[in-house]
Amino acid sequence: MESSAAQSPAAVCLVVLTDALYLPGTRKLLESWDAWHPRLPVVALSVEAAVLEDPWLVARCERRVRIDPAPYADIQTYKKRHSRRHAQTFFKFEAFGDFGFERNVFLDSDVLCLREASALLAPGAVSLRAVLDSGFRKTRAYKGHAIEINSGVLSIGSRIQGAATIARLQALARTSPGRGGYNAGDQGIVNKWIAADGIDVELLSPDYNLIKKDYTDEAGLAECRLLHFAGHKPWIGRQRNDGAAVALDPLERLWGGTAD
Repeated sequence: MESSAAQSPAAVCLVVLTDALYLPGTRKLLESWDAWHPRLPVVALSVEAAVLEDPWLVARCERRVRIDPAPYADIQTYKKRHSRRHAQTFFKFEAFGDFGFERNVFLDSDVLCLREASALLAPGAVSLRAVLDSGFRKTRAYKGHAIEINSGVLSIGSRIQGAATIARLQALARTSPGRGGYNAGDQGIVNKWIAADGIDVELLSPDYNLIKKDYTDEAGLAECRLLHFAGHKPWIGRQRNDGAAVALDPLERLWGGTAD
């Protein structure tokens, strides 16, 4: 394992957002993280009460928090086809809650830990650590900002934790909704908040959030710490039109184990 001057485990918690669809991913994420790090407290967030009673989550998580969907009910989402999925992403704002730790390390449930990721745990006063979104492309509707991060991996300092930050993000989502693409879900709002409020961000190297939609693309894998399955989710089976199973791509096969 990589040696580092990381904070003591008591100073940091892992935060995950899950539901019935993503629960297998949440479990694999946490198992892969535990393989490379000292055991950290886990806070599981979900709008689904039944998911929070999953026996594996109950055993692994120090806190299980049911999200109240009411404050999100009036947040509008992009209406075109395939965009209703963005409505659930706004619940990620709850990862900025104050759970009693110096840092909340939030990881999407389609992330797999392949190596130690100690920079997320490191001490320091910086408000936010994240990785630039490698897939970001400016559009006519959304030009982006000088810093355009991917919200799948976040290290959130105590300075920006709490109800005020969550309320601010919710307010931005209501008053400055996205029109599509990168601007449609939580990520667009988080980036608008960073730019509007001057949030200090420490950018981590791409190996801390290696985003892959093409799972035959193995570029960067040798150095990868956190692999982000941004396309089809590897725990969801695929079939051809004739019913036969589809062969797994190289990165999907990694879901069965971690790198050497």
